[in-house]
Amino acid sequence: MSGLVLKVAPGERFIINGATLENGDKPARIRVVEGDARVLRLRDAMHPKEVNTPVKRVYYAIQLLITGDLKEEDTLPALDEACIQLLDIFKPVDAALIPDLRSMVSRGNYYSALCHLRQVLAIEEELLAMRGSTPPESKVA
Repeated sequence: MSGLVLKVAPGERFIINGATLENGDKPARIRVVEGDARVLRLRDAMHPKEVNTPVKRVYYAIQLLITGDLKEEDTLPALDEACIQLLDIFKPVDAALIPDLRSMVSRGNYYSALCHLRQVLAIEEELLAMRGSTPPESKVA
């Protein structure tokens, strides 16, 4: 039995291939059989006002790819460039973090990329706190 299994709470909303769905009154497990389905839990969605760091810009761009608000052909080159810029920053922490992310994005595995980015976001927050500065601008999304 393969595919993505979503555990959704009562009333929880999520997007699959651009359609917003809402769970009923009971917790549920939903199996997404299609490997190329685009999935976003609304509880994982980032609000545009939160997008103020390089990693958050990458996260938000991937989120917009999932919702269909950005087109792959326009976004993927800029997204890959943003990931390349993050390589040097995260390599000392974990050399595989950004290459793994780039691999997920290149395969169109956006849900996994967002899950992976939650770990990177936590690290970025720690790095910025140690540095005590505001992040540089980025051109993604």
